[in-house]
Formats: sequence, structure tokens, C-alpha cells
Amino acid sequence: MKDPLKRVLRVRAVFEDRARHDFERQNGKQIALEKAAEEQRQLSLLTRAEALHGLCEERGENRSGWLVTNADADILASREARFEALAGAAAEETIRAREEWGSRRIERRQLEALLTAAARASEKQRLRRDQDRIDDWFQGNAPRRNRK
Repeated sequence: MKDPLKRVLRVRAVFEDRARHDFERQNGKQIALEKAAEEQRQLSLLTRAEALHGLCEERGENRSGWLVTNADADILASREARFEALAGAAAEETIRAREEWGSRRIERRQLEALLTAAARASEKQRLRRDQDRIDDWFQGNAPRRNRK
């Protein structure tokens, strides 16, 4: 009984490691998307600040430079929104991966507890058999000792 349970334990440990790896990969993906969204937000703010600075300096001259820079800031803001949406979806997937890892870990720990209990029961049974053999030996030899 021990060998099949040990094999199952090894399989469960592999599943747990795989789930942990998936969680770490998904968590890294989420962090990268959140970082990209933040970078796009910073670029958008910087570009918009440059556009406003350019607008203030052009004073009635051709303001097409301001419009182009402002359009660039809008594009960066839309990229930020896309990255934030992707990061939100990745966050949900990260939560799912964490839950999967947790359930795999619980399964493995339960099986370890089962193996430990089985080992204890087996040891207890072995000790009981040994004690029964000793008791039988003494019971068989007791009349011989009395005859002498």
C-alpha cells in the first residue's frame, strides 16, 4: 500500500510544482503589464506637459506642433488603457493560478498526512505482532519451566 501512495505523492508534488510555476509565470506577466501601463501613463503625462509647454511658447504662430504632441499624448493614454485592461485580466488569471497552486498544495499535504498515518498504523501493527509472538513464546515455554 505504501508504494502506490508514494507514487501518487510524487505525482501530486509534480502537479504542485507545475501549479507554482504557472502562478509565478502569471504573476510575472501581471507585474510586467502593470509596469508597462505605468510607463505609458508617465509618457502620456510627460508628452502632454510638453504639448502644453509648446502651446504656451508658440503664441499665435503655427500651433500644429502642439496638436501633434497632444495627439501623441492621446495615443499613449490609449495604450495605457489597453495595458491596464490586460493587467486586470492578468490579475484575475493570477488569482486563479494562486488558487490552483493552493489546492494542489493542500492535496499533496493531505496525501502526506495519509502516508504518515499509514506508516504509523503499520508500525503499530508490527509492534503488536511482535508482542503477540513474544507472548506466545512465553506461554509455550511456561509449562517447561515449571517442570524442572
